[in-house]
Amino acid sequence: MIKKILYRSWQFYKAIFPNLNKEKWENTLIKADKNLIPLLNQLGKAEKAHTLRVLALIEKDKSLDSELKIELSDFAIVHDIGKAITKPSIFFKVAKVLLKLSSDAHCIAGCRAVWHLTHNKKLALRILKHHIKPNSDSFLKTFQKYDDQA
Repeated sequence: MIKKILYRSWQFYKAIFPNLNKEKWENTLIKADKNLIPLLNQLGKAEKAHTLRVLALIEKDKSLDSELKIELSDFAIVHDIGKAITKPSIFFKVAKVLLKLSSDAHCIAGCRAVWHLTHNKKLALRILKHHIKPNSDSFLKTFQKYDDQA
């Protein structure tokens, strides 16, 4: 219980006071689909910082084979792209942490945007389903482990 309270407090802090390394963010965008970069740049500071934390956790994990690590990293860059459209307020971010509210809107918006901009069905569906728990998709189940920690 104490561990959960500490984790929720850390999430709350990161939502209120995001720490974004702008140079790392710009270097990360080099790996992104060119059609998605304008939308990725519309993400808020907290979402960009979260993405960089997810990427760092994936990169640190020595148990991943290099092919899966690349695929997870590529997905990490775009997984919350829908938040550039839904623009979650600071109130929602805090309430979500404290009350465990659903965050499906950004998944739906991200799926639609990625499909429209890239026609990449696999990526669009992964974005749509990335918060489903329990998830039968082994890739998304693996990804969610890093997303939840970041």
